[in-house]
Amino acid sequence: MAANTAQSHLPWPLAARARRGTTSRPTAIGVRVRDARSPRAWTGRPPPRRAVATKAGAAEVRPSSSPDAVTYTASISTDVPLYEPPGVSFDEYLQDRARVFRAMFPDETRSQRLSDGEWRIQMLPLQFLLLTVRPVVVMQLRRRRAGGIDLRITEWELRGLDSGYAPASFDLGVRGSLYADRGRRGASRMKGHLEIAITCVLPPALRIVPETVLRGVAESVLSRLAEKMKRDVDVGLVADFQRFRREKAPAASGALAQAVDVAAADRDAA
Repeated sequence: MAANTAQSHLPWPLAARARRGTTSRPTAIGVRVRDARSPRAWTGRPPPRRAVATKAGAAEVRPSSSPDAVTYTASISTDVPLYEPPGVSFDEYLQDRARVFRAMFPDETRSQRLSDGEWRIQMLPLQFLLLTVRPVVVMQLRRRRAGGIDLRITEWELRGLDSGYAPASFDLGVRGSLYADRGRRGASRMKGHLEIAITCVLPPALRIVPETVLRGVAESVLSRLAEKMKRDVDVGLVADFQRFRREKAPAASGALAQAVDVAAADRDAA
């Protein structure tokens, strides 16, 4: 989502490093690993599935202290023409965060509203080498004072991992911004910027894979995820803003006509 064209629209810093916790209740920043079954002696069955769940609670970057930690990143920007007729603004549209979210994530079967401006989303499965991960994230949309919205992921969970492939530590940072950029000649553009970063300590089972192969696969996965989010914004959000314009057109026309009448009356009185 938005290019860093102005200081007020710089993307947020990446989420703080998560550390592994020892209890089922996470601290402000923590990781809890939940087994699908209670610990037991080896029975000849396949390794249990695990879910890695993390909650972000700080705004500053704390790189992992482990020398084995690796970081993979991807970023993407959007910049498309935006038509704002008189009386209808993109800023007004973005005030309705619930509507904006539905435009970007129309599949209601995979999302749940948690509070004003916050939703839990079951993301589509991600393929990483021979692994399939099903991320579940909590996304927050915040209005900006200067206009536009910021997006970030505050909690995440990775489902479907075998115990041998669960990372010892894992951090996911997703930050973005979206706003209208209005030129001197009255032309408007929708701009946005999105950054995704993963920092983790790889499990032993993946350390035998060459680092260049891992990095190429990981960053390809992140890039595809960023591209999908960009398409959802470019297509879903722009189309819904067009509907918003049509809904507002009668009111905007009425207000414009009233303003013209008032100006004409003042002119006649003079």
